[in-house]
Amino acid sequence: MHLVKVTRKSSLSDEFTQMHHSSHPSPSPSPLQSTSSPLSHNYSDYNSDIPNRSRSLSLTSDHSLLSQISDYNLPKKVAPNMKDFLEGLDKEFGDGKFTCYLPIFEEQEIRVSHLITLSDSEYILMGVTIIGRRQTLRNEAKKYE
Repeated sequence: MHLVKVTRKSSLSDEFTQMHHSSHPSPSPSPLQSTSSPLSHNYSDYNSDIPNRSRSLSLTSDHSLLSQISDYNLPKKVAPNMKDFLEGLDKEFGDGKFTCYLPIFEEQEIRVSHLITLSDSEYILMGVTIIGRRQTLRNEAKKYE
């Protein structure tokens, strides 16, 4: 069995207090005897703000990551040929609603990418008189920009 002797050493604060009282007889308390430390007050204020700072940092980091990703030239969706494009619309919106325009689009050499920029009057000249269909053609073609 080992015996351990425990002794209490005076702390730096105790030593300073003793030195301060012996060299200065005035009754004013030493800075180390004050009940609150200037650092503890500032430190606690800092700690209470950590969740807000973390959240702000997180949002900033996510934003910068997003901007880095968007800076890369990500591959765009390849536009299908007009026949496949119109057949896809027919499947979604109803048989024959869009493939009926295939012959005129082929005659006028219209590509899917052209559908976005065609004016209403150009659509009407090609027989696309229904406003909703013109909008659908434009909106669906924008997915391939």
